Amino acid sequence: MSVKKKFSPGEVAMLQANPYTERVTAEQISFTLAFKEEFWRLSVEGCTGNAAFRKLGYDPEVLGFERVHNITKRIRHAARTPEGLKGRAKSLMRISKENFSHAELEKMSRRESEQRLQNEIVYLQQQMAFLKKLMRQPGESGSGQ
Repeated sequence: MSVKKKFSPGEVAMLQANPYTERVTAEQISFTLAFKEEFWRLSVEGCTGNAAFRKLGYDPEVLGFERVHNITKRIRHAARTPEGLKGRAKSLMRISKENFSHAELEKMSRRESEQRLQNEIVYLQQQMAFLKKLMRQPGESGSGQ
């Protein structure tokens, strides 16, 4: 298990001030879709991960080597997928009517309700993939059974 660098309160404040920061805590940072797109553009132009972070207003020393390396790897991988770069999903938790009163559901805009349904579909797809993986494991280990 690796140990990631934790941010001090001053570093959290500095990171939060960057417009490309979506969210930051002492343990983690998440970036806006605009950051990911700009990072990818710089990467295609030949910038290293450290150089791209510097150009986008981040100090790689504050972020730490492991975090810079992993973020760089994730963005480059995501940019090459058919889905492309995406912003952070707001919530992948399953949404059910029990969690909301009827009045709250009625007040939701069509766009909000569509987004909730899309999030629920993603969540259920992830759950199915996980269960399929679990079901395959016992058969693979005992091939003579």
